[in-house]
Amino acid sequence: MKTLLVMLMALLCVTPAHADEGAAEKLYGMSFPTLSGENYSLEQQRGRVLLINFWATWCPPCVREMPALDRLDRAFSAAPFEVIAISAGEDAEAVEAFRSRFGESLQLQFLLDPSGRTFREFELRGLPMSYLFDHQGQLVEVVTGEEEWDSGAWQSRIQALVDAVE
Repeated sequence: MKTLLVMLMALLCVTPAHADEGAAEKLYGMSFPTLSGENYSLEQQRGRVLLINFWATWCPPCVREMPALDRLDRAFSAAPFEVIAISAGEDAEAVEAFRSRFGESLQLQFLLDPSGRTFREFELRGLPMSYLFDHQGQLVEVVTGEEEWDSGAWQSRIQALVDAVE
């Protein structure tokens, strides 16, 4: 666990200008359980732009921004881009209950962190907190707090990262 913490701290210190292949390998080496209990490796996202959002069902700003995250994900459904929502410190029951309030409308990839390890590993300063990675797994930006993820500004930013893939 201590080794993983050190590796993730190194990942968070990386900026695009100082990015290295080792940081990407650390990102792609991470895995989390899905709502159905299967193991989901971030390796599956190699070569794609990735927005990882840490959130909780009890967090009002997290709840408010969830539909915008879903709309952003859908807007880029044909592109090499993925939004992954990791529930920090909650179990599958809590997240499923949250999703059921939205019916079938939320199609995001939800992952779990029931032990809350991401608070330490990603040094989460609050929720929501999001990490944007380019297609090479390099950290582009850390965003603390609620955002209008489906705004024109964010769509342009994501599009520029997606364009760099091709």
